Amino acid sequence: MSKNIRPLSNEELLKVAPSIFSENPIETVSDKYAFVATHKLLDTFRDSGYYPIMASESKVRDEDNQGYQKHIIQFRSLENLLRPNAKAEYEDIVLTNSHNRTSSFIVDLAIFRLVCSNMLVIPSKSFVHTSIVHVGFTEEKVKNAITEVTSYMPKIKEQVANFKTIQLTPSEEQMLANAAIDIRFDTNTHYIKADELLKENHQEDELPTLWNVYNRIQEAMIRGGVKMKNLVTNKTFTSKAINGIDATIKFNKELFEVVEKVALLKSNYKLVA
Repeated sequence: MSKNIRPLSNEELLKVAPSIFSENPIETVSDKYAFVATHKLLDTFRDSGYYPIMASESKVRDEDNQGYQKHIIQFRSLENLLRPNAKAEYEDIVLTNSHNRTSSFIVDLAIFRLVCSNMLVIPSKSFVHTSIVHVGFTEEKVKNAITEVTSYMPKIKEQVANFKTIQLTPSEEQMLANAAIDIRFDTNTHYIKADELLKENHQEDELPTLWNVYNRIQEAMIRGGVKMKNLVTNKTFTSKAINGIDATIKFNKELFEVVEKVALLKSNYKLVA
């Protein structure tokens, strides 16, 4: 199963997210603001063995922000790039930054699942999330952030392996789906049947493990197209995809925290039983 994932050149990154290559911050920043030119740190990641494979930038409402807006870059290790089909999922680094004060320089961990191209961003409470403010910024801090984040990768693998061993009952699947709905929508005004999020789109997701159910739900919510009803107008429609950088990361992290709670409860139950 070839996924054709390869490192992106600076020229390719420029085409999809020009804000990465801004040479200066937006004019409204303060004198204390230390400009962090994202593109100048790409080689810092490459020198650490991590190469960009995906990038995007936020849409702007105010044209003055164009070219300075929040952007995101996904990095994968050279080892994993050389073995594109060796694993079902990969642990990646996700960098978020901006040149208009809308974001600190943030380094996150993420799990990328090959079968559905899901990127699951891990919340800082679970592992690590390094935010470097633009005041007092140094390249050394970025190197330290990369080292710190990558040191937690074995812990991610261990947690994913645990998720794969936990079996959910049909009622537990429903409860997890409803928790995801609560994260994304106001259930006072919108109704979604939990089963809409539990459909199996991939053969690999057939077994009702916590990991599989989690991925079914995450994919349905992120990609949209879920049937739902507006309880105010009584009209039915389909949900929109989650496209924004902030919304995607926020939903991913909150859902992961719910999944962690389920894993903890199920594990504790086993110990007691």
